[in-house]
Amino acid sequence: MIPSSLGLLRVVAAIPCFNTERYIFDVVKRTRKQVDKVIVINDGSKDDTTRQAQNAGAIVITHIANKGKGAAMKFGVEQACAEIIVFIDGDGQHNPDDISKLLQPIIDGSADLVIGSRFLPGSTKLHTPYNRKIANLAASAVISCLVSSPLTRKKRNPARTATPNSKNPAYRVINGRIKWFTDCTGGFRAIRKSSWEKLNITSDGYQVETEMIYEAVRNGLNIAEVPVSCKWEGEISKLSIIKDGAKTLNLLSKHAINDFRRTD
Repeated sequence: MIPSSLGLLRVVAAIPCFNTERYIFDVVKRTRKQVDKVIVINDGSKDDTTRQAQNAGAIVITHIANKGKGAAMKFGVEQACAEIIVFIDGDGQHNPDDISKLLQPIIDGSADLVIGSRFLPGSTKLHTPYNRKIANLAASAVISCLVSSPLTRKKRNPARTATPNSKNPAYRVINGRIKWFTDCTGGFRAIRKSSWEKLNITSDGYQVETEMIYEAVRNGLNIAEVPVSCKWEGEISKLSIIKDGAKTLNLLSKHAINDFRRTD
């Protein structure tokens, strides 16, 4: 159920999907109880994802060919008429009941972007693939060091709309000079649409999650993490530590170099 304190704020869930017919009906059904509308972006699936999502009550947008997770997320935001966008994966790894947790820091005025962390105390993980743990740890270390360095320059006119408030024990506000993120690769998050529109998101692939964090810090947005549950049910991760890790490093390096040049 949408927290009553949201008032007139409209919340839309954008679910990027690729061959998720096994899970998407349940994900959509449960997500609809938490938000005003659910948009499923079927990114070139060859299975029954579209029909299952529609049967569960989602609005489905279909890409004929697979364009990538980042491309699907960007298109979903374009189609969403809302003040807050919730991203949740369609493969059943996230618990839609946790959406209210993601919305709380925004409701409190403490954050513009909220990340559902699978590695905070209070999170519950089931059958986490080993390569996911390694990939997330590496990404978290890189992004945390990068955004805490002088290379990441905040704009002169910060885009933040929230005021940090770390007193609520239900979530962790990431502020201060040194910023440490516990989960940089998780796809379960919430963001003000006005904040998203200030980000320069260029990735069409899995690098979109780390790019969001980099851009949010660069633009002076406030970020919070909340513990969420996660399960993979033995599914093999599509992420490649070497291939996707290299792409992430390359993308963030380009951002950092461009930002450094702009300050010269």
